[in-house]
Amino acid sequence: MSRVPTTVTARETVAGILQTALNLFNERGPAAVTTNVIAAAAGISPGNLYYWFGGKDEIVRELHAQLVAAYEALWGVPETGAASGPEQVLDRLGAGTALTRQYAFLARDLFGLLHADPVLAEQYRLVRARRLVLFTDLARGWRDHGDIRPLSDPELDDLVRALWILAESWFAFDELDADASGGGRDPDSSGGTRYLRAVLLPYLSVCQASAGPGPSE
Repeated sequence: MSRVPTTVTARETVAGILQTALNLFNERGPAAVTTNVIAAAAGISPGNLYYWFGGKDEIVRELHAQLVAAYEALWGVPETGAASGPEQVLDRLGAGTALTRQYAFLARDLFGLLHADPVLAEQYRLVRARRLVLFTDLARGWRDHGDIRPLSDPELDDLVRALWILAESWFAFDELDADASGGGRDPDSSGGTRYLRAVLLPYLSVCQASAGPGPSE
């Protein structure tokens, strides 16, 4: 963002620009939305928009930063013990579906946006690296406590990355099916948790696997 708003009015203007852009990006996709369209929908002049944002890329970066902050708040301080067991972590990942819906264009168009904007890509890499460290530490805790099979470190790293990739991509995949069925862009909110559990299940210990929810839950 080009400037930091310091007054109530300025903060309201910036918030209005971002919310308007988010709605338009979710509805049409960022490629089909110009800054002039955003300004008109927000009820401000293009010059006012450019006073706060240098262009559409900066708006996308700010929305991505909002999503990251929301996820950080959802996860909070990393937990230990039973509260961070495999099922609990899957449940918390599933709870992030509401955030994915709120910022649906990022789930749908993320990789194209990352390839087109090196600044956004670097921001994403930093977030990804931090979160992968957290999830890898959690997974090593599962291994130490016998919650999952005794995988080697490279195998554990691959499992965490596979779960991350699935968590990042399932929404856009299911959204295509929702579109094709004529039901609009509204994937089943339980889909992400089910898919993640399906990948993780073969690695759970017998005790953990038998304690998990059944297929219909």
